[in-house]
Amino acid sequence: MKILSVEKILRMSQIGKSYQGEVNETNERKKQTLTSDPSAPLVLHGANICMYTIREASQGEDIRLDVQKFLKGKGKEAKAFAYEGNRIGFQRSSPQNNFRRIIAAPIPKNNFCLDTVSYIVEDSSKINLDLLLVLLNSKILDWYFRIGSTNSKVNEYQFNVLPVPTVIMDGPDINWQSLLSKDQWQELFSLLCSTLTEVGTMPKSVAEALIEMCRCIQENERNRVLKNRSERSRLAPESQPIQDVIDRILFRCYGICDDDARYIEQRLLEML
Repeated sequence: MKILSVEKILRMSQIGKSYQGEVNETNERKKQTLTSDPSAPLVLHGANICMYTIREASQGEDIRLDVQKFLKGKGKEAKAFAYEGNRIGFQRSSPQNNFRRIIAAPIPKNNFCLDTVSYIVEDSSKINLDLLLVLLNSKILDWYFRIGSTNSKVNEYQFNVLPVPTVIMDGPDINWQSLLSKDQWQELFSLLCSTLTEVGTMPKSVAEALIEMCRCIQENERNRVLKNRSERSRLAPESQPIQDVIDRILFRCYGICDDDARYIEQRLLEML
């Protein structure tokens, strides 16, 4: 209630629209657009989506798509053509005791998604997709989602009501780049927080810094080789300090004081 009482806090539906994955397995099997041809592209499903990157699925059978058959008769405006652009995807189902409930990753062009994945395309987002990815992988939105969730699904109506700060396209110019390049996390946090003068807003400089931090994590996670399946539930050692700064900054954007931030972090542990 404290978060939602802030005038500048928006709802996710005001900045982006989510869509269910374009490939419905049941329907497409009936249409015979799924194939066992090893040269056909794999279709991504929920188990492919990890924080900040897509990985080999941890469960489920591989599903391949006959693209020509699938696209036949569909107009360019159909979501079947979403594969032509970049998008952010998130798992549509995760157990209530999972390490996270909202798990999001960038989906590069030329990938198709099963309906166990939801996604947001660039055209349907009013903010940079990397900034959207930061928000979806944040502690505060994972906590907020858990409060109202009663099952394993991440439904559209739940996505739509997630709170989001207003991005302000002005504010002071600050040199955050040098601190980021030197991994000076406390100094970076302090500098960025010095620009947060209005609760519920995110100045342009903070948004740009979060976007760059997001890209650093994405690169780390793309290049990471997992030793075992359990490592999917945590970020790489070099990514976690960046994520910690992101979460601390976002707490401040939402008007969350340090005591309330610690409460949220403790509740997340108890909710597992």
